[in-house]
Amino acid sequence: MKTIKKFHSVFAGVSMISALFLAGCYNASENRNADQQAADTIKKEITLSPEAQNLLYQFPTPFEVTMMLEKARAGFIFDITNPPANVGKYVTEKSKARNLGVYSADLSYSATYNRIDETNKFLACTSRLADELGIAGVYDKTLPDKIKKYNNNKDSLVRLISNVFSATNAFLSGNNRNEVAVLIACGTFAEGLYLAASLNVVAKDNKLISTIIFKQKDNLDKLLTILEAFQTEDNMKEVGLTIAKLRPIFTDYGLEAGKNLPMQKAADIADLSESVRMSFVK
Repeated sequence: MKTIKKFHSVFAGVSMISALFLAGCYNASENRNADQQAADTIKKEITLSPEAQNLLYQFPTPFEVTMMLEKARAGFIFDITNPPANVGKYVTEKSKARNLGVYSADLSYSATYNRIDETNKFLACTSRLADELGIAGVYDKTLPDKIKKYNNNKDSLVRLISNVFSATNAFLSGNNRNEVAVLIACGTFAEGLYLAASLNVVAKDNKLISTIIFKQKDNLDKLLTILEAFQTEDNMKEVGLTIAKLRPIFTDYGLEAGKNLPMQKAADIADLSESVRMSFVK
């Protein structure tokens, strides 16, 4: 009997210690999550210089790249896009904004190639992320019906999606949501460059797609100029350093307009662009 009582006493003590330990772990985990969410919280308002403001809201839409890819007769490969199923795993404001940009590029890619099913999937992703970021009223409920209506009219479909991008920019500009806008631009740029670099590896003659990639240097410079305005923000500084990793694409591989790129160098560029893009979509 004494042995049983002693066991109960010891068990109760161990249970209490375990409970305290688990509570401590839970609180520590809660604190870490809170710290992470705080680090990934977007400032609702931030003032930019007139130059940075103009660069940000005149930044090209993702159609700039995807239309050139279609003109270069690059194919449509759904598997290189960010899977629509990933949309639910973006829980912080920062990841939602970046991947709104990523999915916007994928949306442009599918719309440019008149892929209606894929376009609707990416539209659902961008609409969800926009709603969660408080970009109200940009994606109306009639868009899927309009996309279906334009099944055989690529130009009208592209124009429809372009209007959505314009409305998003107007909303962000009018509400001083500059940090959201620059994160979207980063995601859009990274995904567009990644799509082009991935298609360049499989192209029989990569001269045209290599030229498309080469032309993105100017947009990278603009984006880095915009990001300089956010260097006092720790969470944005990380994004700036990540985007800056793309610089060697335009300096280290002999990329030139109007020239074919050796297969190994094309593969190296694809790997570098993928590593930056993966840091956004993971």
